[in-house]
Formats: sequence, structure tokens, C-alpha cells
Amino acid sequence: MIISLLLLTGCNPKPTTLPIKLMWGDQVISCNQTLPGLPQWRLENIQFYLSEFSNNGQVVYLSDEGNDTQQKNVALIGSNCQSDGQWQLLFEQALVPGEFSFSLGVPFTLNHQSPLTSKSPLNQSDMFWTWQMGHKFFRLDLAKKQIEKRDTDRNLQTGWQFHLGSTGCKSASVMRSPKQACAYPNRPRFTLTYQGETGLVLDLAPLLSDILNKPELTENSCMSDPHTLICKALLPRIGINGTSKIWYWQS
Repeated sequence: MIISLLLLTGCNPKPTTLPIKLMWGDQVISCNQTLPGLPQWRLENIQFYLSEFSNNGQVVYLSDEGNDTQQKNVALIGSNCQSDGQWQLLFEQALVPGEFSFSLGVPFTLNHQSPLTSKSPLNQSDMFWTWQMGHKFFRLDLAKKQIEKRDTDRNLQTGWQFHLGSTGCKSASVMRSPKQACAYPNRPRFTLTYQGETGLVLDLAPLLSDILNKPELTENSCMSDPHTLICKALLPRIGINGTSKIWYWQS
């Protein structure tokens, strides 16, 4: 699965706000839209956490003043397709040219806290599994239209999901947080060369385009289990034990 970050050039060479676009190749896509070239697939939910930002090796923090979609070190991006969602990162300071790094996921120290007492955006129940496993770092839900052949043809809707989070987490029960890192943290880290661009793009085409045409893969959803056929295909594409093309700048 591939996600691409597109940067849109603007007047300010040192932005503190980075808009994020959702794309499929060279086309912008949005909620409840069919995927280009794959009219049987429709986007129903796309949300993900970004965290641990650094610029030339120095930690850079997000602004959490009056913003319920980000804390100092983590932000929830995207939409559950019931609203416009959140599609930008707001930093406390200006970025400077050089290396820009970030993680897809929630840091371990925050990942296994109770969503009942956590501050937004870590209190969103649809982005949380259990205390033991923690949050869903990346959530993608698609609907598929199928034709059932009977006396009269009728459309059927089926679902397919890719939910990424930590697995192999050990604790006394699913209601307890682990004291040590999970066997499969599943928090890929990305480093881009920043040259003053003012936007990011998430491109789903490199992640999904050929996979969605293979029924033997999409007959099951991926819930981060590295041993399943579909997860074996997706995890490297999102940067886990593989080279991912999902994030990039564009000037």
C-alpha cells in the first residue's frame, strides 16, 4: 500500500502549517469516492497518526493550543468520512531546509494509555483496539460493490480494511498495558529532504493499486498480523521491513 506526501510550493519558504492532500497517483481523492481505475472500490474511512517529528536532528513540536487533533508530539490526520476531518499539521516553530523525519503511529509511552482518560486526539475509540495492543496507527476502510447473479442482478456491498497497529504485545490481560515494547511495534519512520515546501501528500496508489485487483488477497482484511498473506503484501509497502514510497515532498 502506498501513501505519498505532496508538498505544495507557496510564498512562505518556512511554513509552520503543512497541508496534507490525499491522492491516488496524480488525482486528488476524497471520502465516499470510488478509486480511480477501480470503480468497484469506494473509500469509507482514512485516518492515521503521525508523531515524533524532527528537523535536521532537532525535535520539532506541534502546537496544541485550541487544537483537538494534535498534541505536542502526535497528530491525528484524515477523516472517518462523516465530516471533513483534519488535513494539516501545525508546528510551533518554522521548519528549516534539511532533513525532516516523522513516524507513522503513536509513541509507546502514549500508545497503551486509556482512551477514556487520554487527551484528544488519543481518546477516539474508533482508533483504539485494547490497552494491550494500543491504538490503530493507520486505518483504511473500503467498500466493494459486487453483483449477485440471481433471477435479477442486485448490488451487494462488502467491506475490506487495513488497520495498522502494534502486535505481539504482552500483558496480564487485554485490559492491561504492556510494560515492554511489543514484538512488532509497526511504527515505520520516514525521512524526507525538506526544501521549503508547504504541503504533504498521502498517495494510496503505490500501496493498493495492484493489490485490490487480486481476490486472493482482498478476501481477507489486514489487522497487522505479519503472518497473514494480505499483511505480508501490505506491511513492506507502508515501511515495515521494506522500502516504502508512500511519503514524498513535491515542490
